[in-house]
Amino acid sequence: MSTLPPVVELTFSEPVTPAGAGIKVFSPSGRRVAGPAISRGALLYAPMSSAETGTFVVSWQVLAADTHPSRGAFRFSVGRPSANPYSSLLTGGEIGTATPFGFVLQALARWVHFLGFALVFGVVAYSALTRDEQSDNRPVRRLVGAGIVLLIAAEPLALLGQLASLSFDADTAIAVLASGFGRLLGLRLAGALLVWALWSLDSPWPVLGVGVAVALIDGASAHAIPGLPLAGQALVAIHVTAIGLWVGGLAAFLIIPDRRFGRYAVLSFAGAAISGLLLAVAHIGLLQALMTTAYGQVLMIKVLVVGAALLMALIRRRRLEFGVLVTVVAAAAVLAALPPPR
Repeated sequence: MSTLPPVVELTFSEPVTPAGAGIKVFSPSGRRVAGPAISRGALLYAPMSSAETGTFVVSWQVLAADTHPSRGAFRFSVGRPSANPYSSLLTGGEIGTATPFGFVLQALARWVHFLGFALVFGVVAYSALTRDEQSDNRPVRRLVGAGIVLLIAAEPLALLGQLASLSFDADTAIAVLASGFGRLLGLRLAGALLVWALWSLDSPWPVLGVGVAVALIDGASAHAIPGLPLAGQALVAIHVTAIGLWVGGLAAFLIIPDRRFGRYAVLSFAGAAISGLLLAVAHIGLLQALMTTAYGQVLMIKVLVVGAALLMALIRRRRLEFGVLVTVVAAAAVLAALPPPR
């Protein structure tokens, strides 16, 4: 092109909000030549003004409606191509829509959160089932205490993962905390602190009530299913709850076995399997995506690990089953951090 366009426009597949500046345009001399980005649904645009010619570098970062971060960069030239001091933004590997470091932190934060959810609400649910035998059992209470610590620790990790996936600057941090992600982070943290206060009560039901709320909050940050508003969020809430009951119940069972655990485990596994199957069908669509996308490949690994956990349950190797289930939770955390293929 011979002249600089007055506006740079980006069109996404879903509504987005700018994270920080949203769009930055760097001229051949390295000056920023774009104004603040404006979002209109799936359209993000920013005005540009510069008399320079040569290669311009555009970097962008946004938050999707489901709070997942996304960033990228590209270049264009006005007149003849030239060097640009910000060309390094165009290189570097990415996983999904995040930097590798940001992706690792996102997955780690979700893994810590899911484990904390299981050790709090799964253990408390098992305690409610066998209340007469273990209401004052100290090892069980220590499990719940560890779960609360994990729930609290997961939130600063999640914030770091979000910023590492975008950029570490004040404008981005403020935008992230003011976004839907920031609100959900605050609600999850409030839920963890509320459980800390309620755990001293004799009744387990207030804690389990908070567990339902936390599961719904987790669902609110889940990948949406195209054409089915809220369906993906509801299924994720059910899936998180069912896996948490299974993993946490098994952790408590290892301390104080109870014959009623078998029915408890079957019901929680059934809920996890049915909701997980529906989510897989909704997000994967064609079977080809199982082999050709990172999301599909991790999903296959998760299914295989769940099968291993079932085998351990059938041969009654409960400690091995628990170890395998921790791996299942890790696979679920990675899936939650990856963008689905559809």
